[in-house]
Amino acid sequence: MPSSAVKSRPAAPGESIYERTVYEGAKTYGKHVGATEPRIFTKPLRELTPETSHGFSVIAFALDVLGVRLFPWQRALLIRALELNEDGTYRFRKIFVIVGRQNGKTTLLTVLALWWLFMDAESFPEHLAAKDFLILGTAQNLDIAEEAWDAALKRCDPFPDEDDAELVVGDLAVETRRPVKTNGKKSLRLRNKAAYEPRAASRMGGRGKSAARVIMDEMREQQTWDVWGSVSKTKNAIFNSQLWGISSAGDVKSIVLSTLRTGAIKTIREYEAYVETGIQSLEEFANTHDIATALFEWSAPEKCKLLDIDAILQSNPSVGYKAMFFESIWSDLLGDEPDSVKRTEILCDWVTSRSEPFLDGEAWAECADGPVIDEQGIVTDPGSQIADDSRMVLGVDISGNRSMGFISVAGYRPDGVPHIELIAQRANDRWIDEHMVRIREVTGINEVAIQASGCPAADLIKPLRDAGFTVHEIRQSSLLNAPGRIRTRVADRQIRHRGQPALNMAAENGTTRDISNMPVWDLFKSPVDVASINSSTNALYALEQFEPPEKKPTPPPPPQAEAITRTDLATGEPNIALARF
Repeated sequence: MPSSAVKSRPAAPGESIYERTVYEGAKTYGKHVGATEPRIFTKPLRELTPETSHGFSVIAFALDVLGVRLFPWQRALLIRALELNEDGTYRFRKIFVIVGRQNGKTTLLTVLALWWLFMDAESFPEHLAAKDFLILGTAQNLDIAEEAWDAALKRCDPFPDEDDAELVVGDLAVETRRPVKTNGKKSLRLRNKAAYEPRAASRMGGRGKSAARVIMDEMREQQTWDVWGSVSKTKNAIFNSQLWGISSAGDVKSIVLSTLRTGAIKTIREYEAYVETGIQSLEEFANTHDIATALFEWSAPEKCKLLDIDAILQSNPSVGYKAMFFESIWSDLLGDEPDSVKRTEILCDWVTSRSEPFLDGEAWAECADGPVIDEQGIVTDPGSQIADDSRMVLGVDISGNRSMGFISVAGYRPDGVPHIELIAQRANDRWIDEHMVRIREVTGINEVAIQASGCPAADLIKPLRDAGFTVHEIRQSSLLNAPGRIRTRVADRQIRHRGQPALNMAAENGTTRDISNMPVWDLFKSPVDVASINSSTNALYALEQFEPPEKKPTPPPPPQAEAITRTDLATGEPNIALARF
């Protein structure tokens, strides 16, 4: 097999090997250069080096064996996507790549497929023999699936067409058997029997095969789950298998890609909110989240202007590395196509399938008043706080899948502005009853607001009421009005919070569903977990709309004791009133 050892200059002081490998030798054209790093991405679990990612090997293989110098964004993607576990297996089982058209997707897939065949097929012979190593390349249109396959064959075909002979790499050709070029049955096979086959994406396209690697091109065209259900399962029984789904942005019909993308983004944001802040360990997070799926997306920021140059560069990472590419894109954006088409095809913007957050994120950020901590870790400003004499109401909620529980509190600041904050959050919901009692013992708060129907938290009403809490049930009109009340408070900047990550994530990205044409936080289909903001919403609503429980009258004090002197006692007996103790 050919060698693809990573051999290049060492990293300069202050420069990581990742940065050096990504940018080394890249030639640019013009003054505009595309974004190397994706806008939305799954973060690595450790530093990316040749020991922790196979991406470095693929990059070296491309240059040293194929003579292909990949663009920086392609190198960054390969290093990130081919991250390894400590045992040398791939961290990710499914990888989704979203990038604008004409940015070099076919070249990327060609290089990756060849590296898989010639360098990776025999990585774990004790678990997967080379003869069982199959790359299955699919797309909705067979012609598209065959693009990368044709390009790969031209680099290793032992019997090339005359026009393609100069593309063949001799070291690869000697390891390759005569390919099958019959339409619908094409197969690139090595002497060790590892193979690469292109197939049309259909319900039957992948059935009956077990694939070690799957490429799903143009996933935006999958409008039902039939193809995904058939093809994605071909890898399940294979050791260290991996699926790559790659596409430009979809539209309202792109059901599969939209759903998978939304789930990946939710995991990314919840990882940031829970693991990076120390609320959960990675192991705890992995118990309720899919950490073997990755998303890497080069796309324009939402709601950007059509001719925003920074947005163009973020969604077209090959700009500056392909001559005249920016000028071509600019011309297309000035063309006569509908803006929605330009946004989807060029800016990689999900125009028709994006869910709008319920709260105004900018307004929410302006309502933040968290503590200020100096460089020594000393709190110099405690931030917003509830007044000592304010009534306080707790709010409790549980994630739709019961993975997390949240307790919030609402009260009034000294200036009369309502204040909300999270005071407890933890995995699952089994801890809530006991923790609520402890909160009451410390703070004296005995009121709690809970959504009373259509959610897991409704199960808490009876045990908390039995524990002596005054439970305000958020149901019917209260349920329909509570989200609107906090939305108005946020829009008017008449509420304060402490800028806590889990609450910020939910408030800035959470969505609602309509019940009787009124918004209700969507605990089950929101792109992020909204249980934290729902608990705060309910606490605020109960604080402002529910009457506090009547205080029990204080019993009168007992009559004051008085000392008396009795004359009916004999002088020899002790008089307790006069005794000294």
